[in-house]
Amino acid sequence: MELDLKGKNILFIAPVFYDYHTIIKDRLVGLGANVFFYPERDYSLKFSFVSNFLNLEEFQTKHYSKILEKTIGIEFDYLFVIKGYKISNVFIEAFRAKYPKATLIMHQWDSHANNPYSHLLSKFDVFFSFDKKDIETYPTLKYLPNFYLDDILSSKVENDKENIIYDIFFIASFLPERYRILMNLKEFADENNLKLKVVLYASYKTYIKEFLKGNRMNIKYFIFSPLKREKYLMFWAQSKAIFDISSEKQTGLSQRVIETIEGGKKLITNNKLIAKEEFYSPEQVLTLNENGFNDIIPFLNKSFTKTKTNYSLDNWLFTIFSKY
Repeated sequence: MELDLKGKNILFIAPVFYDYHTIIKDRLVGLGANVFFYPERDYSLKFSFVSNFLNLEEFQTKHYSKILEKTIGIEFDYLFVIKGYKISNVFIEAFRAKYPKATLIMHQWDSHANNPYSHLLSKFDVFFSFDKKDIETYPTLKYLPNFYLDDILSSKVENDKENIIYDIFFIASFLPERYRILMNLKEFADENNLKLKVVLYASYKTYIKEFLKGNRMNIKYFIFSPLKREKYLMFWAQSKAIFDISSEKQTGLSQRVIETIEGGKKLITNNKLIAKEEFYSPEQVLTLNENGFNDIIPFLNKSFTKTKTNYSLDNWLFTIFSKY
């Protein structure tokens, strides 16, 4: 299975999320494309000020219009958008008018509940989502889960797997409900002599806001800049199971879930829809239920056969671009 994008010009718009935007861009370039990347929004303090005090819709409209201005003279074959925070109809219509032969592709790795996008469904030639509930709600959506990175299968990671230190690795971006679950999990781990590794990422601003609201959260569980990939892989490899908590407003599988299955680790999750995936195995995946954490101990001691997801980055890109 090969994807030839040689000489194709792609306008790529996406969130700046860890290094995923760079990884995707670099792989597209490796497949022969000329990729022009622009973030979906401004990531400076200016954006925070506007979102709190000014008209954010107008600000985002100008942001996308500037992208068109900066790419004058380039004949695009594709517009490839991931999420596209508050992307304006003005921008899409202007792009379509300027490049009538181009293919417009959207992939949502956020849910409609978090990032409403139904008004955009007719604006793109093909529209993917990783959220199964959204797929059921909007029939024109195509289901496409996220992908794993090949470094999860590297010899360094395989060597680190030989040195298991933790029973459970809990890593997530901070949400209040995740912190509450963490506190319950910590109590359970202490009672059962389980070694728990915790990494919660939040901005200083978010942590201080919670503190001022009276939420006295233990700072030892927090980091205030994204965890380096090398550190993440080390903690991941040295753990028996990975603990993943989906947002209450989202049912899509995170990259971490895909990597955990593909890399041969056990997964503990609250996302019951994972049972609908072809790679699902109750020996490798524990979905939390009314028993709370009581099933974790026998689950950790259970043997399992590793399954495959087939959700590599190359397969992901092939699905997105192969028919267009």
